Amino acid sequence: MNKFIRPPVSYPTTVVFVDDNDNYLDALRRFFPDVSTNLFFSRPQAGLAFIRQHARENSLEFAPASACLSETGFDRFVESSPQRDVLARATRFSEVAAVVVDYDMPGVSGVEFLSSISNLHCAKILLTGVADETVAVKAFNAGIVDLYLRKTDADSANRLVHFLKDAKSRHCSEMGWLALGENGMTYCDPRTRKVLDEVVKDKGIVEYYWRPEQNAILMFDREGRGSVFVAWAEHDWISQGEIVADESGPAELLKQMAVREVMPLFWPHLAYRSGVEFRMLKPQPIPGWGDAFYCWSPIETPEVVQAGVRPLTFAQWRSDRAR
Repeated sequence: MNKFIRPPVSYPTTVVFVDDNDNYLDALRRFFPDVSTNLFFSRPQAGLAFIRQHARENSLEFAPASACLSETGFDRFVESSPQRDVLARATRFSEVAAVVVDYDMPGVSGVEFLSSISNLHCAKILLTGVADETVAVKAFNAGIVDLYLRKTDADSANRLVHFLKDAKSRHCSEMGWLALGENGMTYCDPRTRKVLDEVVKDKGIVEYYWRPEQNAILMFDREGRGSVFVAWAEHDWISQGEIVADESGPAELLKQMAVREVMPLFWPHLAYRSGVEFRMLKPQPIPGWGDAFYCWSPIETPEVVQAGVRPLTFAQWRSDRAR
């Protein structure tokens, strides 16, 4: 049965910390040192104003979807509204993915603070003292907070680090393209996700986006250099081979693909096109998944533009903010 999926997307997002205690904010800064995406407010109203400006509202609406007939032999359905393309949105890095608020603040409690942004789609964390735990439990049960932590607990900082990592991951995944059927399915498999995580770590990747028109993941490192990650399961190899044959592609390419000797990178196209140059890469097996392979390759800026996007990368965004 067909089902909707969101293939992997990841990019830096903003977390807002609000606490009237400057000493505690300084302690949090040591755990969250990136000042471009971790913002600290000692004045609740200033933090609230920023959150209301940069957090998106809760919504169950989907952008219009339409058939994406990119290449012969590929009938893909994706959510195709340009407004849904997170890569085209320069505001994505400043979007608030999570809010961390102290319970005991002058003029407004942490519960009141988080209640006032209940219409906004971001993870909400409440920091409490021992005496505030009863209130925190009630707020959690009422759905006002997603997590509460006692400041005095020895593991509270580590728990916060892990929770925020998951919150930012969920925020990004919800903003990726929505796909139906086999399109993008290979990237959603846990075995591919594990390999993807290893490539991200090894290559210093800070942001990546599944692109439906190429069924590939476009990546950027901290310096803004582009690269492409492609993963094919058995059905992908079959479809790609059929297109090469239908387009009267090189017989030698078909032979090499059949024995998984080469994995062509057709970027910025989805599949083989006659007369168009492409890279010939060595396929790397996806562990634990027979006949599933991946490849990774750096690409130049003009090749990113050829795919129809002119993204503001995280590197550019950080540089602009530093000016």
